[in-house]
Amino acid sequence: MNNIPELLSNKKYLAPTIDHESLQKDIPGAKVYDATTGQKVRMDVWDSWPVTDPDGVVANYHGYRLVVGLTAKNGRYSGAPTKMGLFMQKNDAKQDDLSTWQFVGYVFNSKLEGVSDQDYDQYLQNSRGEWSGSTVMMNPKDNTLRFFYANAYVLNGVSAQVLTTAQITVNPMDGKKWSSGLTIDHTKTTDRKTVFSGDGEIYQTASQGEGKGKYFSDDLTLRDPHFVRDGDKYYLAFEGNTGPKYNYQGKNNFTNKSYYGSSSYFEKESKRLTSNPNSSEYEKTYFANGAIGKLELNKDFSVKKVMQPMVTGNATNDELERINLFKHAGRWYVFTSTWGFHMATDNEAITKNSYLLGFSSKDGINGTYEPLNGNGLVIAGQGEGANPKSFTYSYLVLPNGDNKNNRFVVTSFEKNSTFAPSYLLKIDGDKTTMINNKVLGQGVLTDNKKYFSAHPQKLAD
Repeated sequence: MNNIPELLSNKKYLAPTIDHESLQKDIPGAKVYDATTGQKVRMDVWDSWPVTDPDGVVANYHGYRLVVGLTAKNGRYSGAPTKMGLFMQKNDAKQDDLSTWQFVGYVFNSKLEGVSDQDYDQYLQNSRGEWSGSTVMMNPKDNTLRFFYANAYVLNGVSAQVLTTAQITVNPMDGKKWSSGLTIDHTKTTDRKTVFSGDGEIYQTASQGEGKGKYFSDDLTLRDPHFVRDGDKYYLAFEGNTGPKYNYQGKNNFTNKSYYGSSSYFEKESKRLTSNPNSSEYEKTYFANGAIGKLELNKDFSVKKVMQPMVTGNATNDELERINLFKHAGRWYVFTSTWGFHMATDNEAITKNSYLLGFSSKDGINGTYEPLNGNGLVIAGQGEGANPKSFTYSYLVLPNGDNKNNRFVVTSFEKNSTFAPSYLLKIDGDKTTMINNKVLGQGVLTDNKKYFSAHPQKLAD
């Protein structure tokens, strides 16, 4: 964390600028009917992810590329509930033309759609919104998609999230020809259920939160489930927080030497932090216990085994978002987006930016994950309060399915409202480099070789 400022002048980490007005458009098809006005209204679209095959590669769904996005009508901050929306683009359409993305519809029409009548799910009963996840075409020969997402709920006065799944059916618009378009058959949604609400030991549960401090709230996270298949095994990676039997938060963050590095650094930093327990930096450090977690799933997508985290952010970061995990050229890679203001520091050179962090294991999916580039930094970009034309977030590195190709497309959102231009990232073993002299079009999922000029952002160090 403390090494980040000295890296912000190195262009290999810097996000590209978005200088072209043609790359700052809202999605024309992101509109929905509003019963109160009788008219179609615009939707903001922020976190998004493509529908993939079980290995993480962008799927060909009967001639379409599909993307799921978090949406809210009349704007992200309108107070409307966050709902997942499905967007389609024909495979033969120009990827960089935003108008070719069409809104299919909301994934669910109600909070209990697809819930079995005999199953009472307290989290779905008290749902208040649908948050990020992943979507998989498990069988290319049928009409179903398997969803994993975070159900944001309020129960007994506590707001939190749980990992949730469901199967939806997407049919041809005219019932016969796939070329006619797509429609969601909401009568066939099934198997909607909570997968994991925390175990209270390895991963923190909502009831274990410590509420608000003087400066910050204890950030409780259990979201962004990302499905992967390794051989015949199913896994779900996710964002969480360490529980009381696996490190945890609190005073432990000032006494565990492994969080700090060398003994001399630990002694200096621990003494400095604990000498001022009323500071905001102390409080951030106290609460910080973000984790990139993992579950092994049964074939019915229930939990088979709660596994130890792949990465933990104790004493350093309380929120590690938008997990994605994939295999490439013999290594497993895991990436996470995070805001600088969630890091346990008051250094503005760190706190005002957004980041993509990455780690890799050369010993299989359940091996030890080491930070890429030595300290984990992959992308540094301007925060939300900076230049709105270059602000992007929710970075998602898309596997390319080719072990000999070291270039990867990175998607994100811009302006809190639309698909951002896609970035290009080189991955070579445990090293990465941003290609930041060019970008792809907005929402482009594969490298179509149509580039727009760019240059590295300038971040104050």
